[in-house]
Amino acid sequence: MAVRAPRPVVLTVVVALLATAAALATVVALRSERDTSGDEIATEPNATSAAPPAATCGGSPCGVLTSLPVGSATVELLADEHGENSRLRILGTGSETVLETALSEMGVRVTQRSLVCQDGPTAACLVRGGRAGGVIGEVFADTDGKWEPAERPYVSNAGFVDLLHVAADRSPEIGIAHHPDCEGSADDCTSAVVVVEVFGLDGVSLGCTPWYGSLTQLPGWPDVSLTDDDLRRC
Repeated sequence: MAVRAPRPVVLTVVVALLATAAALATVVALRSERDTSGDEIATEPNATSAAPPAATCGGSPCGVLTSLPVGSATVELLADEHGENSRLRILGTGSETVLETALSEMGVRVTQRSLVCQDGPTAACLVRGGRAGGVIGEVFADTDGKWEPAERPYVSNAGFVDLLHVAADRSPEIGIAHHPDCEGSADDCTSAVVVVEVFGLDGVSLGCTPWYGSLTQLPGWPDVSLTDDDLRRC
């Protein structure tokens, strides 16, 4: 059952801005490096599951952690043996693209459970991993047949970043849980209330849920299911 607090949910925005400032600066710097160094690698299709020779992860050959089908493409999460350096490989019809993730620069380690993908008019994949203080996710979207990373990371101090289907356009959205009345790490805020803010793939906030007593009270948990009616102004 939703637990509502008397203070405005707008506090969520303040907490989110504080939590993401450093990570966003890292992503902006990394995006600038990509623009000048050409980190997006297009190669010939490869019938095997081994990473292409051009894809190295932290100076070591990449291995395939996991893969998911997305429409007519297959998306693979590549990483070194420790999961500390990662890339995304998209295998399409007659094409292959490798994109570097910004998570490596933020000290986020990926695992076989780090990749989430959803199809739609605009398909998207989320690469997420834990870091001290919470969970950080990076979104990659297929825009007009070209996969590109989002310009910002998504940071949760409540341990939840996921792709959702909320709006009627059938493209996925990003859901991020926050502890709006607690500015500490996830460990510091285990008893605090939780609110989920939903963003479109363009990074625009679509609204926030009411406050809940815990993540387990979110509708459909652990497969969180929200609709437009569940959202209100943050």
